[in-house]
Amino acid sequence: MAKATFGKRVFAVALAGVLSVSFTACSGSGDGQAGDAKINIEPYSKMQFNTEKVQSGDIQSSLTLDLKPDGYSSKDYSIQQSDYKIEEVKVKEGDKVAKGDVMIQFQATEIKKTIEQYTEQKEQDLLLIDHYTRLAEIDSSVDYSGDISAAKEDMDVADTYIKEQNERMKDYQVIATKAGTVTYIDSDIQYGYVTAGQTLITVDSGSSDYVAETNDNYEFKEGEVYEADFQEATFSLKLIKCEKYKSKATGEEMQKVTFQPVSDMAGITEADTLKMVIEKPVVKNVIYVNKKAVFDGSDEKKYAYVVDEDGNRSAVEVTVGDTVDDKTIVKSGLKAGEQVVVN
Repeated sequence: MAKATFGKRVFAVALAGVLSVSFTACSGSGDGQAGDAKINIEPYSKMQFNTEKVQSGDIQSSLTLDLKPDGYSSKDYSIQQSDYKIEEVKVKEGDKVAKGDVMIQFQATEIKKTIEQYTEQKEQDLLLIDHYTRLAEIDSSVDYSGDISAAKEDMDVADTYIKEQNERMKDYQVIATKAGTVTYIDSDIQYGYVTAGQTLITVDSGSSDYVAETNDNYEFKEGEVYEADFQEATFSLKLIKCEKYKSKATGEEMQKVTFQPVSDMAGITEADTLKMVIEKPVVKNVIYVNKKAVFDGSDEKKYAYVVDEDGNRSAVEVTVGDTVDDKTIVKSGLKAGEQVVVN
């Protein structure tokens, strides 16, 4: 018994000592040394949440698409020589060019002279062939076949030289490698000389069809005609293809739509982007929240945090429908007017 009593006394004394130290530290002593320590208790404040009200009513929305030419590309043309002198710029900004068109011709006097020389020879040979052919028709007793053959051989030789010089001439030309529209010409070329590596001309290319991609689930209908704007002009385009796929980068369900112009697209280049705004059907009489209010739980269910009048939040399971723009339709779990946390 004495051992048990001793134990209780030891505990009581120890507790008294702790309380004494605690009170001494709080109340201080007469010499002002041991009482300097203070405990500061911050007033309690509730956690603040960014909330929005659950809404009810109709949802009116639209889908905006940026249409670009299918297969759009842009190519800058330059040369590596700095001693070339410009003879002629054959295009201007806004011009359409075909593959193989010469856009800039540089001076190549000797090559040009050789081409002209053999071109003249061909013309003379043609005259000779015509001359001997007529003589043979007048007098069949004379054989002019050898003369005609010789003239044709001369023409073949001239053709060979002309082709050779034309290949050499390509080194003195800026030639379009793809059909498109000239969207830029360096203003410095008006002075006749260029710098090696300097962009002289830019040509934008693409097919006549326009494409756009969207993660919206709008139901496009092939064959329907839609309208798109560029600056102050409006153009009609027919939907010819709608392809659905899953993005490898985000995993989102995507749609790629291809439109074919119905209107005359004069004045539009491959670099121009058309804007198409599609008014979507009105979703009537639904309950909806900001899409950022709904989150996935670990059980693969959907939840939202509801905040009560006292500022306390609680997670509730929700069943949702489509998301229209940034609004998610709620089928169950929330009531209009409730406050929900928006992440």
